[in-house]
Amino acid sequence: MIYSTVALVLVVLAVIGPPVIKGGAIGGLAGGLIVAVVGRYMVAPILSRNHYRKYKAIQEEFTVELHEDGVRFSSPNADGKLTWGNMLKWRQDEKYILIYPMPRIYHIVPKSIASSGFDVLLLVDGLTRHVGKAV
Repeated sequence: MIYSTVALVLVVLAVIGPPVIKGGAIGGLAGGLIVAVVGRYMVAPILSRNHYRKYKAIQEEFTVELHEDGVRFSSPNADGKLTWGNMLKWRQDEKYILIYPMPRIYHIVPKSIASSGFDVLLLVDGLTRHVGKAV
């Protein structure tokens, strides 16, 4: 919201401001766009790879079980159930389902586990019924 407001103010200044202000506003818009693109497509992937390498627990094999009241995740070091009511949102693409218990923390469920007998369609149906549409 703040970024949008700042961008809108800069656009207005670039359109109707005096010549000195127009140059600064256009420079601010261009700089902001460059920072956003570099951050999204260069910095974020590098940080993600580094975090994955350092976080050994995420590299361990885990199991997913679908229950009537939620989803159970188990690994050699942890075991827990995430109930439908504690799921904030979820999303999916052709390879993964992400289940968010908090805005920036999520569980990754690879759709490839269907080959092991897990009913991915039943999980998607349960998420849709109890949590809402995917975002």
